Amino acid sequence: MLAIMTYVAVLSLIAGCASNTEDQLLNTESVLPEPSRIFLQQISFDSAIIKWRDGADSVWFGTRANQLDHTVATTYEARHKIAKLQRLKPDTRYYYSFEKAGPETAIMSFRTAPLSEQTPADGNTHIWLLGDSGTATENTPSGNPHEGEALAVKSGFLKYNEEQAGGEALDLLLLLGDNAYLEGTDEQWQGGFFDIYTELIQGAATWPTIGNHEMGVGPLFDICIFSEIPACEKGPVIMNVSGTSKSSEPNSYDSDGNGPDKSGLPYLHIFTLPTKGEIGGVPSGTEQYYSFNYGNVHVVSLDSQLTNRDKHQRETMRAWLIDDLSANTLDWTVVIFHHPPYSKGKNHDSDREQNEIDMRTNFVSIFENYGVDVVYSGHSHSYERSWYLNDHHGLSDTFDLAENAQLDAHGHPALGQGNDPYQQISPLDGSDNRAVYIVAGSSGKADKKKPCLEGRIYDCTLPDWLQHPAHRTFSDTKFGHQGHGIAVKGSVVLDVKKSTLTSRFIDEHGRVLDYFIITRN
Repeated sequence: MLAIMTYVAVLSLIAGCASNTEDQLLNTESVLPEPSRIFLQQISFDSAIIKWRDGADSVWFGTRANQLDHTVATTYEARHKIAKLQRLKPDTRYYYSFEKAGPETAIMSFRTAPLSEQTPADGNTHIWLLGDSGTATENTPSGNPHEGEALAVKSGFLKYNEEQAGGEALDLLLLLGDNAYLEGTDEQWQGGFFDIYTELIQGAATWPTIGNHEMGVGPLFDICIFSEIPACEKGPVIMNVSGTSKSSEPNSYDSDGNGPDKSGLPYLHIFTLPTKGEIGGVPSGTEQYYSFNYGNVHVVSLDSQLTNRDKHQRETMRAWLIDDLSANTLDWTVVIFHHPPYSKGKNHDSDREQNEIDMRTNFVSIFENYGVDVVYSGHSHSYERSWYLNDHHGLSDTFDLAENAQLDAHGHPALGQGNDPYQQISPLDGSDNRAVYIVAGSSGKADKKKPCLEGRIYDCTLPDWLQHPAHRTFSDTKFGHQGHGIAVKGSVVLDVKKSTLTSRFIDEHGRVLDYFIITRN
């Protein structure tokens, strides 16, 4: 009898253990980590890419939030899960989640692009541009000097968008480079970009360009030419400096000064960019530069950081750009790259830095000859925007208002505002050979005036700071206007309709400090 009871007890113990194991397995399965780093890529009129990390391996989607009845297979690349949604309807809102819809399901949404050459249903393509916004991770031994500044710029945009743009949803988010400080590591992309713009990048596609801080550290420098740390009193302090890489090869990416990282350039692993003309435009064969179409807008992202540094690679990009713009038939053309062809920033001067000089001398004539309307860059941590320019390819002291800027009826350079907008097609000779160049590198910090100490010319403001004659002048000093630029934090909102393009600079308080309009017949 005792043996039977013991046997039964053992069976009960085994059964109990089995039951606990099953419960543990069920609990383990039900506590999967939440999907993280969710963002959208390559939204076209019939497809979209969703990328994320962790959690579920599938995406559910549909045109009704309470009926996500389609799912798609997932692929994996560089720690990201990737789902490509295809056979979508143009100009249609789609809802998506990582589980079938239920009462507590987190559901996100995006709108597909309109058909080529068409405008969205609301008549407007709503674009937000961020330059040098990655300062949330700009950590130094004394802390982060720009903590919260990128968030403030975002808040300013949201305030403007709600109060003056009717809460219109974003169609495109364009990044102008240096969106992850200081070295552009994957971790810095998380803290400087994904953690800040979380809800926005889940509803609109992100389209980036490469900046110098995306390329890690560069050769050894005496950092005393940049800063005034106490150690400099004893002599030069030699170390690798972030954002100073001069290499033209992405596989030279070095995050810490110990040689190229085996994992490669994080920028190229994070983003999935078109190389084969998948979203319109001519195939580039590389993710370093590319183009795409969105309705009646053609967008080109050039590589002023890597490709531009090598003569042969630069010529290949230049030839591709000519082919791409020659094939473009859309109403409006927008170009983005990091290093501005015209700037008098605090320590980024287009008369002195080779990247800026090369972009001006090799590409500006192409923009003029092939109908580019607006060109956006970052790099300088301020806002500058040009007159309506043509044929200025030299240093700033060669600029001639009468020759290079469009003049108004009174012989003054035109601002393109109010009842006197710029005209895409010249009424005089029918040409389309002018463009506006915008420096918008203050989305994470704005430079302040700082005198130059002997031997230190990189962390100070030279006498001609914000005085490039190709840029419009500002006379109101109330908001920090400084001659030919504005030294305040902010971002750019670009609205493109069928016959008008309007670009606005929005400060961190949601105020419009500058704008211009281009019209087309």
